[in-house]
Amino acid sequence: MTADGVARGTSPPTGGLAATALADWLLAMEAAMRIGCSTRTIERLAAAKKLEARIRPQAGSPGVAVYNPDDVARIAAERRPAPAPFVLPAVTGSNGNGKVSHTAELTKSSFLNHPGDDPIRQLCAFVLHALQSPPSPPVAESVAEKGWLTIPEAAAVSGLSQAHLRRRCQSGWPGAIKDGAWKIRRRDLEAL
Repeated sequence: MTADGVARGTSPPTGGLAATALADWLLAMEAAMRIGCSTRTIERLAAAKKLEARIRPQAGSPGVAVYNPDDVARIAAERRPAPAPFVLPAVTGSNGNGKVSHTAELTKSSFLNHPGDDPIRQLCAFVLHALQSPPSPPVAESVAEKGWLTIPEAAAVSGLSQAHLRRRCQSGWPGAIKDGAWKIRRRDLEAL
């Protein structure tokens, strides 16, 4: 800005039609809020001819600097690009009986591992993956081959409560040992 308030490289409006055309132009504070910067940055952008500036006359007071709203919108868009569109991938490869082919598993797992994605996209991908993954086997199936069981595993296999099994272990039951936590021998559990 020069000493008379006119941006460098611009000339003051001649009045009449030009003055009414400047009515839609933005004040420095409005332009700064839309772009997300300071008023000093607005002045620097005008001096660098990246933002068109003019002086809008006011009745009974000196003119005020105003800035082209199209330039302000362009600079704001450059500083804050729009987020990428949110699209979930189509899962293909299902043969209709709940089995998913290796290609579909590869698509799902590669979709979950994009570090640049926003948190909402990652959450939706995680939920989608969880809904499409096969259920985990019951505890009884996962411990079918173990010889010694923890109290929660023994309760799941036998149907007895954990409290009952814990009391039995503490009473000196020969089928239980204390190895950091109580362990129950599977064949003794089945004999109950």
